[in-house]
Parts: sequence; C-alpha cells; structure tokens
Amino acid sequence: MIKTYPAIFHEEDGGYWIEFPEFQGGAEGDTLEEAMKEASDFLSGMIAYYIDEGIDLPKASNIHNLNVDNGFVSMVQADATPFIRGNKAIRKNVTVPEWISIRADKAGINYSEILTNALLDKLQIR
Repeated sequence: MIKTYPAIFHEEDGGYWIEFPEFQGGAEGDTLEEAMKEASDFLSGMIAYYIDEGIDLPKASNIHNLNVDNGFVSMVQADATPFIRGNKAIRKNVTVPEWISIRADKAGINYSEILTNALLDKLQIR
C-alpha cells in the first residue's frame, strides 16, 4: 500500500531535517539521498502505526500551500505494508452469484486482488 504525503526539507548545517505537516515528528539525514530515504522510512512507520491503531489517515496537504525559507518541499512516497501488524495473507471463502463467477473466471480475474482492493477502498485506507 503506497501513500504519498508532502514533506518539508529544511537545510541546516550541511544536512537536512524533514517534517511532515500531517504527522508529529520527522526525520533527518546528512545528505539529500539519506534524507529522502529517512523521510520515506519515517512515513512508512507513521502510516503503519495509524493503521495498526485504527486511526484515520490524514488527508495530504496541498503541496502548493507549503513554503520553506531554507530548503524545499517535496512529495514523499512510502509503502507501509511491510510494517503493518498482522500483514500475512489469510484465506477467506466468499460467495458470489454463479453467473459472476463464470464471467470472472473467463476473464482471468484474481479474486484475492479484487477483494483486497475493494476492502482498502471501502475502509478508505487507499
């Protein structure tokens, strides 16, 4: 599950510290590459925490409304999936009308993928 949020990168003493307007805390890095990686790792952890605790994920700020004097603003992507507790796949049996099953089988539909995506949408996690 990949999510994207804006981050404010502040340049300071040859390095960077990063803040996310939607989340408490942030990250830092000595180089821009390290700062980008740390920002993504921080965001992954925060998203996983929100999901684990049943907290609604905040809506991402409009990047055009964010400003910084000594640094820049960038969108950061993170995949929280590996960090979410209870992330192993489990088997669920479902019942669908026969005619839908026949058409879905002919189309090569992956039931697990469809159900997973539908649940993510329904739960407004995606």
